[in-house]
Amino acid sequence: MDLEPATCLPTLPPEVFSSLSPLVQSYIRVLETTLQQSQAILQQVLIRVKELEARLAKNSSNSGKPPSSDGLKRKPKSERTRSGKKPGAQKGRMGRNLEQVENPDRIEVHAPLSCQGCGSSLNNVNGSCVAVRQVFDIPKPAVEVTEHQVEEKKCNCCGRVNRGIFPENINAPVQYGERVQALSLYFSHQHFIPVERLGQIFEDIFGVTISSGTCANIDEKLFNHLAEFEASLQKYLIGEKVVHFDETGMRCEKKLQWIHIATSEAATLYMLHPKRGQEAIDQMGILSQFCGIAIHDHWFPYFLYNQASHSLCNAHHLREFTFIYEQEKEEWAKSMKDLLIATNNKVEECRQQGFLPKEDLVQIEQDYTRIITEGITYHTQLPHLPKGKRGKQKQRDGKNLLDRLFQKRECVLRFMHNFSVPFTNNLGERGIRMVKLKQKIGGCFRTFTGGQLFCRLRSYLSTARKQGWDIWESLAEAVRGNPRLLILKVATIDASRN
Repeated sequence: MDLEPATCLPTLPPEVFSSLSPLVQSYIRVLETTLQQSQAILQQVLIRVKELEARLAKNSSNSGKPPSSDGLKRKPKSERTRSGKKPGAQKGRMGRNLEQVENPDRIEVHAPLSCQGCGSSLNNVNGSCVAVRQVFDIPKPAVEVTEHQVEEKKCNCCGRVNRGIFPENINAPVQYGERVQALSLYFSHQHFIPVERLGQIFEDIFGVTISSGTCANIDEKLFNHLAEFEASLQKYLIGEKVVHFDETGMRCEKKLQWIHIATSEAATLYMLHPKRGQEAIDQMGILSQFCGIAIHDHWFPYFLYNQASHSLCNAHHLREFTFIYEQEKEEWAKSMKDLLIATNNKVEECRQQGFLPKEDLVQIEQDYTRIITEGITYHTQLPHLPKGKRGKQKQRDGKNLLDRLFQKRECVLRFMHNFSVPFTNNLGERGIRMVKLKQKIGGCFRTFTGGQLFCRLRSYLSTARKQGWDIWESLAEAVRGNPRLLILKVATIDASRN
């Protein structure tokens, strides 16, 4: 919107103004006062309109808004550029194609019955295999029922009657086995299949019925069995060198609460808490004792933990640069975006050697400083925004971002000094995405206990996948009361983390 406040009326010379009648002079003063008030109101309206236009212009490509909020009309805009490579698998990539096995479970021989030349029978003629084709299929699932019987035996010496004991996990006349329970957990918490549909799957595929109450009992039992695993998981993450942190809102008990995540390449921990900030982070018990590199967005409470090094997610920065350049027309934002992308590309090119050449580091640092200086110079030339009744002087989005880039310079560029630090916090955001998927499919949590149960079970499943464990077997072991535990690491601080 290019509207500008109306210009002031020309001022009458003193001799002309004094020659007018008092009534006309008073009328002119009222008009001047009214015009000044109108200009002030119009200025505020223009600022407010610009703020609203900027809010409407924000989407998942230029802000932290999720893609689901974009709607169907906006055409997706990707930040990816052409790599020059052909589509599909690249040369040298180890594929995972279906391959024949040496010992098939069943062999079917297809032999000719008669000679195609003379028609003679070949039933008594020995043949030789000249071609093999294998079909991988799944046999029709069948539930195996095991009956446990307890016997009594009378001692021949003293006559005492002795009775056998059922195994500890056999505690009902009829019950589902551990693998059935594990499969129920897998469908429910890995793929978020609602319990009613889960019951349909078991009835259609296995011929057994499983109720929502049974699923709830299985979930509660596994939650209790995983308490020891969760304790070992916390200690394991504290010993990692790089951990990603993030959080997202979730409705629980009809009010907003927060699911926090701490994740690495080898483990994941989720936690539900009523608060978003320091109180929740302390209760999670990881960042408060962590001495490695914490990767996150610019959420202020993370920086309260000084014993750890910090690295900021540059994917957030790139989206902010896009908005400031496209909507606010600030050239420095595009320059900084191009610089960070080019730096990341250089890091990938030099990943095998493990470091960037010193001359490249110096040049990037100089370019970084120059761009920030250009941005600050640009903003000093702009008029100040109107000050509110309380608080600090309001700044434009671009100036706020410049201040962050200046103050957190080491956190922004840490990825080019230490190649173990990724460019973004995508690992944390991918973990949070599973929470939003659960929310879209199943909605909110009716109870806080239900939210805690989801977090602990998701922590086990995500960690099991990262550790390369057999998901079904590891779930069955956890149902049995023997969940797999992580081998703890000793936290070490080396000079390269900075």
